[in-house]
Amino acid sequence: MKITTGQLRQIIREEISRLDEQGCGDREEGCVKKSNGSDPDTYGPKGTWYILNNKKGGVFRKGFDTEQSAKDSLEAMHAGK
Repeated sequence: MKITTGQLRQIIREEISRLDEQGCGDREEGCVKKSNGSDPDTYGPKGTWYILNNKKGGVFRKGFDTEQSAKDSLEAMHAGK
């Protein structure tokens, strides 16, 4: 199997992103991010907000219209524990 330089770059970017997403609760910017539309199946449409999964990496929930609605959902989830 051959892989192009572009494909390799994409694989590396995705892996770095996945690793960066783990442990987001310890960072100042937190676990709520805005989608740039590069991968709508994973992060939702461009301009929407998503919540990262702090324990397993990846996306917990996506498709929020505002940053505040994503933060409210995250806060409600934490309050339910």
